[in-house]
Amino acid sequence: MNNLSQNTPPEPLTKAFFKDYLMLIKFRLSSSVVGTTIIAYILGTYKLDGVSFDWGKLLALALGGMFVVASSNGFNQVYEKDTDLLMDRTQKRPVAAGRMSANDAMIFSAVIGVLGLLILAFFVNGRVAFLSLVSLFIYVLAYTPLKKVNPIAVFVGAIPGAFPPAIGWVAASGNIDFMAILLFMIQFFWQFPHFWAIAWILEDDYRKAGYTLLPSFQGRTKNNAFQTIIYSAMLLLLSMYPLTLTPSFGSLYSLFIILPCGLYLVFRAYKLYQSLSVKDAKQLMFASLIYMPSVLLSYLL
Repeated sequence: MNNLSQNTPPEPLTKAFFKDYLMLIKFRLSSSVVGTTIIAYILGTYKLDGVSFDWGKLLALALGGMFVVASSNGFNQVYEKDTDLLMDRTQKRPVAAGRMSANDAMIFSAVIGVLGLLILAFFVNGRVAFLSLVSLFIYVLAYTPLKKVNPIAVFVGAIPGAFPPAIGWVAASGNIDFMAILLFMIQFFWQFPHFWAIAWILEDDYRKAGYTLLPSFQGRTKNNAFQTIIYSAMLLLLSMYPLTLTPSFGSLYSLFIILPCGLYLVFRAYKLYQSLSVKDAKQLMFASLIYMPSVLLSYLL
C-alpha cells in the first residue's frame, strides 16, 4: 500500500501536488543557483561605475533565472525517468515514480523555460537571456545524455553550471566583459571539487544507473582523488586573480577570506586523497558549499 500511494498521482492543488512540482524543478538546488546570480548582480552594481542597484531588475533576474533553471531540471528528470528508478536517491521523483506524466512535466518545463527567458529579455537585458538559453541547451541536450556515456559529462555540465555568476554580472553591466568571463571561470573550476565530492559520496548509487561521474571509470581511487586537489588549488589561484586587477577588485580583507577558504578546500581534498573515504568526501562537499558564496561576497570588501 505504501509503494502504491507513492506512485499515485496526487489530487490537483493539494500539498502533495505542489510538492511534486517543487521536486520536479529541484527547488532548493534552483534557489542556490539563483542565489549565486543575485550575489554577482549586487557585486556588479557595487563595482561598476555608473551602474545603480535596481530592485525591479533584481526581482526579474531572480524570477526569470529561477524559471530557466527549474525548466532545465524538469527536462532532465523527464529524460532520466527510467534511470532515476534505478537509484535510491532519485526513485521517488514524480516522473520516475509515475505520479506525474512525462508529457505534463515536459509541457510545464517548456512553459516556465520560455516564460523565464522572456522575463530576462524584457526586464533585464538580451545578453542575460541569451546566456541563459545557451546554459539551458547545454545542460539538457549535452550534459544530460552524456552522463551515461563518459565522465567528460562533468566537464560539459560545468559549462552551464558556471553561467550563474557571469549572468548576474552581465545583468548589471549589460556586457559580456572580462569580469563576466573571469567569474565564469572561477565558478567553472569550483564545480570539479564540488561535484566530484558528490559523485564520490553517491558512486555506488550512480553505478546502479550506469553513471560514472568521477574523473575516470576507476571509481574511488587515488588518481581520481588527486584530481580534486589539482582543481581545488587551481580554483584558489584563479579566485585571487581579481585582487590583482587595476583598479583593485577587492582588497586585503578579501584575501583574508579567500585564502583560508581556498586552503581549507585544498586541505579537505588532500584528506580525501589520503583516506578515499565517503566521510572525507562529505567534508569536501561542505567546504565547497561554503567556498563560492564566501569568495563572491569577499570581492565586495
